Amino acid sequence: MKKLIMMLLLFLLILCQGLALDNITGSWKAEIESNRVWLRMTIDRSQGNDWQMSNRFAREEFTGLVTGQETSFRMIREAGTIEFTGKFTGDNGSGQFVFRPNPEYGTFLKKKGYGQVSISKLFSLALFRVNRKHINGIFKLGYSDISLSKLIAFAVHRVTPDFIKSVHKLGFPDISASKLISFRVHDITPEFIRSVHNLGFKSISPSKLISFSVHKVTPDFIQSIHKQGFKDVSESKLISFRVHDIHPEFVREIAELGYRDISSSKLVSFSVHNVTPEFIKSIHKLGYKNISSSKLISFRIHSVTPEFIEAVHKLGYSDISDSKLISFKIHHVTPDFIRDVHDLGYRDISSSKLISFKIHNVDKEFIEKIQKRRGKDISPSKLISY
Repeated sequence: MKKLIMMLLLFLLILCQGLALDNITGSWKAEIESNRVWLRMTIDRSQGNDWQMSNRFAREEFTGLVTGQETSFRMIREAGTIEFTGKFTGDNGSGQFVFRPNPEYGTFLKKKGYGQVSISKLFSLALFRVNRKHINGIFKLGYSDISLSKLIAFAVHRVTPDFIKSVHKLGFPDISASKLISFRVHDITPEFIRSVHNLGFKSISPSKLISFSVHKVTPDFIQSIHKQGFKDVSESKLISFRVHDIHPEFVREIAELGYRDISSSKLVSFSVHNVTPEFIKSIHKLGYKNISSSKLISFRIHSVTPEFIEAVHKLGYSDISDSKLISFKIHHVTPDFIRDVHDLGYRDISSSKLISFKIHNVDKEFIEKIQKRRGKDISPSKLISY
């Protein structure tokens, strides 16, 4: 929730960039919660764009803040000072504010290559305590071309010089400013990176680390997958495991059903095509205990269901192979079609001939037509040749 608030705040501050004033004025409302101040600030509409922000600040960040009376207090930053006037009734207050930029800070930014900085940007830099020491530290670490918006984003998401140094030491000396922000947004800490490295992913890229976090590929998850025998599974496959809900219990159940040497790609295919442990058990019960993982996937792709297999078995094809069952589905050899052929006198017809009938359009109407002309004892092969 805190991250969402901060991101919304950053967005609203960017909207404010159109303001071009000597000072920024507006109204405020506040509620004191112990040593925290929940502050809402709104810029006067007469000054251009509508703008509002809400955020919590430490009480110590304000000078002269007294509750329960008429009040005048300040938030002093290097970029400028926000002066508040108004009244508190108990711990709830409201009033007006004015932001007065610090000319010396503006001169400092100009020397850093930012030119004439707008008051709205200075206001943002003030709110997020972007001081000269912080900027100098960022520059020394190789980010001297960073934009002011990125500097503000660094402050919002706590991308500090210390954080950057720790990330650099872990093998990412050239990581971009955007990726550093993404690391913070997605809780990619130095501890997380070290844990992933220790599990065999020392050359993992920043993008993959972000994907790990997004899809909850945690160190615990990786370890649990390793324990199931998948110690060499790739970064991309681990992400696919999470995307397709392949959890350790699923892997274990599949192994217990005889698929211990199945590849990570096959596991993903199992999940994609809904080859569940329950489905496999039902196929095994129908006599296909040695069926391959590829055939199980084909069964799902071609809708070879337990119900279909049972129906085919009851029609006299109890020893039909898994490949023939798939061919039946591909060529639309349905139980109804088989019954029609049987009723027309071909009860001992083979599964191969049934498939040939479908390939050559030998259906009920065609057989009846030929039988009227040639008699009912005509062979399946002859029917196909017509």
